[in-house]
This record gives sequence, structure tokens and C-alpha cells, in this order.
Amino acid sequence: MREIKRETIVEQIAERLKEYIFEKGLKPGDKLPTETELMKIFGVSRSSVREAIKALQLSGLIEVKPRRGAVISNFDLKSIFDNLTYSLSLVTDVEMFLELLEARKTLEIACLPIIVEKIDEEHLEKLEHWLNKMFNSTSIDEHRTYDMLFHQTLVEATHNRFLIQMEILIFRFFQKLYELFPHRSGIVSLNEHKAIYEACKSRNLEELEKIMNVHLSRYYEEVKIKVDESKKF
Repeated sequence: MREIKRETIVEQIAERLKEYIFEKGLKPGDKLPTETELMKIFGVSRSSVREAIKALQLSGLIEVKPRRGAVISNFDLKSIFDNLTYSLSLVTDVEMFLELLEARKTLEIACLPIIVEKIDEEHLEKLEHWLNKMFNSTSIDEHRTYDMLFHQTLVEATHNRFLIQMEILIFRFFQKLYELFPHRSGIVSLNEHKAIYEACKSRNLEELEKIMNVHLSRYYEEVKIKVDESKKF
């Protein structure tokens, strides 16, 4: 049977503040009560109130502004993803890398119908730019950078903030993976990226799904072989 977790006073205040925000229907930019007012409302010390506010800052729910105090944040997942990225960077389990590749493939494949529908000239130009950079790169590090920027631009073409933030999270952790398992496929990878660009340009969903499946599955298999080999030692 799982042990019952006892909440600290700071956690209780943070939860009450969330309830207050919901009950009052506060919107981005609206101000929270002052520290002194919150001390009276909850009957707690100033230090406890400050710690609860810091916790909500880290979660991205509120921000503290000079001369205004604590206000409700605009919608932004950056702080949440920054914290999660830091936690993921500490992971050493190699199986996690394979799960990361599965997550990346699932996200990008799911984005393809939206990309075909919404991609504009600006994003097509960016894809072509990163493609040219990949063809002219002179090192593995350069190629890796332009490869990731190419794929990030693909997801940006959905114009969906949630999907874009999720892709950023995956690619921050993906950098660590790429350092451990650099892509070895060279010209094959370049030709696949060119085919992806051409399918986006012609808005050919069937062809785009086909080449993306091949492209993302091949790297997964490369990493899986190396992970399996590492388990033997």
C-alpha cells in the first residue's frame, strides 16, 4: 500500500493560491493580493507565502514584476519545459533514448497532415535554407545543428503552439542523444531531407508520410543496434 504524502505548509498555500486564481477567474496580467494580504488570508508567515509564490513562478503560473508584485502569467509553457528538460538531462538509462525517438517519430508523423494544410512560403524557404546548409556542412556538428533546425521548422509550419513547444522539449534532450549516437548515414540522410522538402512543397501527404517513416525509423534502428551492443558489456 502506498504511503500517504503529507503536504508541507508551502505546498498547501500554493494549492490554495491556485484555487483562488480559479475561483476569482483571474486572467493574464491580473494582480494577486500582496504578501501582507496573503499572510492574513492564510494565517501564515511571510517566508511561507514567498516560498509558495516562488513555486508558482517555477510552474509558469505567475510572474513577479517590479512595483506590481505577483501577476498571472501569459500562456507560455517555456518555464515548465525548461524544468522538465533539466530533469531529463540527468537521465542515464539508455532505454530512455529509444523512448525519446519513439516520441519524436509519433509527434512528427502526427504533424504531417497539419503541415501539408498550413505550411506557407516562409517555412518552405526556411526548410530550403536548412537543406542547403546541410549539403554544404563541413562537420558532423554542423550537419546535426542544421538537421535539427530543419525538423523544428517542419513542426513550426503547423502554427500550433503546443506542438512547437513539445518539439522544442524533445530536441533539447535529443541533442544529448545525438552526441552519443551521431548519424552515420551521410548522403542517404541528405537525400531523404530533400525528398521531405519536395513533398512539403507539393503538399503531397502520402509521399511525405512515406519518406518520414523511412527517415525516422532508420535512425531509430541505428540507435537500437548500438544500445543492444552496449548491453553486452
